[in-house]
Amino acid sequence: MSEKSDVILCTCGKQLQLDYEILTDRIGKIELAKTVTILDTVCQDDDLEQIAKMIEKNEGRLVIAACTNQKIQPRIDQFLYSKGLDPTRIQYVNIREHSAWVHDDLTEASEKSVAMTRGALARSSTSNTIPTESKDVAGHVTVIGGGIAGIESAISLSGLGYNVTLIEIADELGGHLAKLPMVAPTGKSGTEVLAARLAALKSDSITILTRTKVKYVEGELGRFVVHLVTDAAEEDELHTSAVVLATGFKEFKPTMIDEYQYGKNPDVLTQLELSEMLTEDSLKRPSDGGEVKSVIMVQCVGSRSEDYKRDCSKLCCTFAIDNSLEILKRVPDAQIRIVYMDIRVPFENELIYAESREKGVDYIRGRISMVWSQGNETRVKLYDSLLDQYFELSSDLLVLSCAVLPPDGITELSETLGYAIEDDGHIKELYGKLRRNETRRRGVLAVGAVTRPQFAYEAVTDAQAAALVIHNELQGGRIEKIARGAVLVADDCVGCSLCAQQCPRGVPLMVEETDLENQDDEQKLVFKATIDTLNCHACGVCQSLCPSGATQLNFLTNEQLWAEIDAVLEGAGSDYPITLCFYCEECSVSTIDIVGTRKMKYPASTRLIPVPCSGRVSIVDILKAFESGASAVMLAACETDRCHIAGTGNEIAQVQVDVAQEILNAIGWRGERVGMYRMFSAEPERFTEAINEMVKRAKDFGPTPVHLGTAGKWMEVKE
Repeated sequence: MSEKSDVILCTCGKQLQLDYEILTDRIGKIELAKTVTILDTVCQDDDLEQIAKMIEKNEGRLVIAACTNQKIQPRIDQFLYSKGLDPTRIQYVNIREHSAWVHDDLTEASEKSVAMTRGALARSSTSNTIPTESKDVAGHVTVIGGGIAGIESAISLSGLGYNVTLIEIADELGGHLAKLPMVAPTGKSGTEVLAARLAALKSDSITILTRTKVKYVEGELGRFVVHLVTDAAEEDELHTSAVVLATGFKEFKPTMIDEYQYGKNPDVLTQLELSEMLTEDSLKRPSDGGEVKSVIMVQCVGSRSEDYKRDCSKLCCTFAIDNSLEILKRVPDAQIRIVYMDIRVPFENELIYAESREKGVDYIRGRISMVWSQGNETRVKLYDSLLDQYFELSSDLLVLSCAVLPPDGITELSETLGYAIEDDGHIKELYGKLRRNETRRRGVLAVGAVTRPQFAYEAVTDAQAAALVIHNELQGGRIEKIARGAVLVADDCVGCSLCAQQCPRGVPLMVEETDLENQDDEQKLVFKATIDTLNCHACGVCQSLCPSGATQLNFLTNEQLWAEIDAVLEGAGSDYPITLCFYCEECSVSTIDIVGTRKMKYPASTRLIPVPCSGRVSIVDILKAFESGASAVMLAACETDRCHIAGTGNEIAQVQVDVAQEILNAIGWRGERVGMYRMFSAEPERFTEAINEMVKRAKDFGPTPVHLGTAGKWMEVKE
């Protein structure tokens, strides 16, 4: 049943160039508008009191047409919550950045504002109060990996009040860090850096399992089950609420690169093998135990290579310089040469680079072309690109600074933990700017070098940040919040599993039906989906894919969105082609708001509808827009690999757009009437270029077939 809503029109301190008499008159005549009130500053205390009174009188239904809700909604929500009122039914319309500031024609800007307010009223008319829900979860977190990142994660989580199980596949904790003779820029050894942290692990709230491997993990945030196996082949289960992946990295072993003779000449080592030798204070030639007086180090072995690892491994230059200084501590007159193409030492590590040059480390820009044994010597032929000459040198040790690779087992674990893998094999972060530790699977965090090569201090920061993310999710063991997300009607579920397969955050689960005795075999559905709304990130991908409409966002149902589309496009005709733009409430809204702030102009024959993520828009929604009279439909989404909410919501939206274009072409329309444009959060020019292009298409292609008859009625295509 459709309900009426109050409407507030804000003048932003009487600064907006809109005809408020027309707005009040036109909106007041809309059937779903209960009252229309003009206020000057809805973000200030006096007007906030007025909003509170209207919320109390009309069961929370309210449409606020003002500036961007990115600015005013947090302020309004906070004020209403402080009064014990529910703001979840309020709908916002941006008539400043999306209308008044971007259109010169006062009449057109006012008409657009009326249309978008009418759409918000339609959305509000069937809105429901979003309840606050709670559930108890175990205050337990599992950390997989006992290096510096895993250790710091365990300590941080323990400090926040959680019980932690720290799982390590090796005999001892510490990982690669324990084998480093010096950790830049601290000047301390790895064992010194770890000492205090290992002591902090001796807590009643931390359980340590070494020589233990994780086989697979099942479940969801708050209810994960970790399946373990020990070195004695004993299997066990661990019930936990969240998982931290901190399995570090492995060093590339260049046995297949013949010119280095690694694996054939015992005096050819990797940088980490040299680190272990220095940590154990056993700097000798492996071939005969002789003293080490000369060392050649080779950078970028396997890194920056199309054959092995395409990008820089970040750590190798610093490792080489650290180890060269450690050698000089033990053998002050040693001759050390570092063969490089580029030296990359970030931040304070520049200081140790300068120190190494002062102490006589010889940097040779060039390449190694050949390594061979001659008697008891290791001979190296190298090319010096600065001198444009070849040299042959002898070396007691040839040390290869090898690529940093993701650890073994990451791909296998991803099959059950549901996180995405980068092209280079590392775990893919959900969003590099704002959600670096989160993965596509809610409740699964990744820290340290498992996501990308990291120095120790970066891994520590990663671990501490992940602990806070988990604490925010688990809330100490009792999750209590507004259940804003997807809800599922089990009776309508057809068991297709599309939601479970495609949800970017792994929230829907397929649950086996047990009460099937009274059903015919042909009618039995062995599995149906289930969704924990408290776990949902509210992207709407499941809703756009669900063939039966069983799953829908509780704040943007199909009924709400379709009603809004109809209302926004009411009266659309062939004489004034309308371009409808669905925009995501992440990067796109920020960009569109910047367009408004800079008062950049674009045609007023546009209508904007917000969606939580571009992945919420389905093929049906796009076709519905055409049925309602749109001449062109545009999706404004986050840039590739930068979807904030869903991780891959924009990729799913692209598929919807592609299919919609194919459908239009198949029925004799122009598929180019639909377009999807991706943008970062501060690219106003890209939005204006995109919207101008879609408006141009709408004009060039002319009216759609629906405009040949009555707008909003499907008709047979005519020439």
